[in-house]
Amino acid sequence: MAKRLKSLSGLDAGFLYLENAGTPMHVGSVMLIEVPKTRSKKKYDFQSELMQHLHDRLPRAAALRRVLKETPLDLAHPMWVEIEQVELKKHVLKKTLPGNGGMAKLHALTGKLHAALLDRNLPMWQFVVIENVEPGVIALYSKIHHALLDGQGGVALAQVLLDIEAKAPKKTVRKKTTEVDDAPRLRKRDLTQTALRSTVNQFAKLLRALPGTLKLAGDMSSLGKLKNLRDSILLAPRTPFNQQISSTRSFATVSVSIELVKRVARGFNVSLNDVVMAMCGGALREMLNKSRQLPKQSLIAAMPVSLRESGNTDSNNQVSMVQCSLATDIADPVERLQAIRASTAQIKERVATFKNMIPTDFPGLAAPIWASGLSRLWASGRVAERLPPLANVAISNVPGPPIPLYLAGAKLRHYYPVSIVTHGLALNITVQSYAGSLEFGITACGDIVRKPEALAAALSRSLHQLNEILPE
Repeated sequence: MAKRLKSLSGLDAGFLYLENAGTPMHVGSVMLIEVPKTRSKKKYDFQSELMQHLHDRLPRAAALRRVLKETPLDLAHPMWVEIEQVELKKHVLKKTLPGNGGMAKLHALTGKLHAALLDRNLPMWQFVVIENVEPGVIALYSKIHHALLDGQGGVALAQVLLDIEAKAPKKTVRKKTTEVDDAPRLRKRDLTQTALRSTVNQFAKLLRALPGTLKLAGDMSSLGKLKNLRDSILLAPRTPFNQQISSTRSFATVSVSIELVKRVARGFNVSLNDVVMAMCGGALREMLNKSRQLPKQSLIAAMPVSLRESGNTDSNNQVSMVQCSLATDIADPVERLQAIRASTAQIKERVATFKNMIPTDFPGLAAPIWASGLSRLWASGRVAERLPPLANVAISNVPGPPIPLYLAGAKLRHYYPVSIVTHGLALNITVQSYAGSLEFGITACGDIVRKPEALAAALSRSLHQLNEILPE
């Protein structure tokens, strides 16, 4: 029985502890899906097709079959236990947009859905089929807890659920099951033994890494690199985004041609990611300038970087954060782009040097108590508003599939990411490439960024501005 238990790493568990600050820690997506044309007079029911599809794919999607279990006496981080059957009716819901539907109403509903916590007594994911978006198009909002996977882990899960051609789900009979009845009956002794073993292994892992860390720190050339790393830590200016956030969420999307982004990147001899960061910098500069809230110092972005080794497909978190200047203090868009290029070049060098020293785990002894307590203190003390900010916005760029994909036999027209905001970081811009487009999803605290669609429009304008001034 204990073989089915898996302790969370410190990083994975951290996303659970952070929810005690009142900030949901799940990620997700909004897919626009073309309704397949059928010869039957019966109305097409995507919810039923999706449930059948999930039933077929669940055996290969372990992340969707994991239920959270607390450890006795909080001896370690919580654990995942895998179950065989999932009651899909609790996870696949349906909503209908009012009136004539449209993207504005879809964005508003997405914000409301994304603000709600996932039930920790069930596998921590949810799909919501949304009808009446526009003629011939429905939407699917999905969310999955960040404790289960990072961006690359999400890509691996998508490869299990999505197809490169239209495949209708197999018409098999689904058993009526419940998670509670199907969950393995775990003995307290199994939980305790696994918790103690996990904590011992985490301490042992730290001790094994210590000699290498000390050797790196003792090397004279490394000392210089450590000093450079310390000196390179940036303090961000205070902006409207560096506030305590409420429970509301706002959301908006925009798609741009990936060929146009590549054209700009080639024209200015920079990377595609540099152009994405320049789009964000230009859009944020425009937005804050209009409200007369643009600081003289450049805004700083927090950028997730993957620590995942090549070939690693584990569905857990292996990421860290780095800082990147958005050069919003520079009015000229070309000079701003070149400044961003210099900033990202330094990031690549630092990550390559210190990648093996960045921890993604820590011992879980009593962590559910002290880590959750720190999280609550972070919120109740409004600590994010008292400390100097290290970033103003989170920006993440996730590579996606270059070709159209299908879900339960239906074609995905767009695939927008939805992400996380926290106290002191009320704005998140996540972009994913998909089928010839860059799909931007803007997630924000609804009381701080009330009209994220204005920022979405500014992102597009920022790209076209760079395209118009390309060198001959």
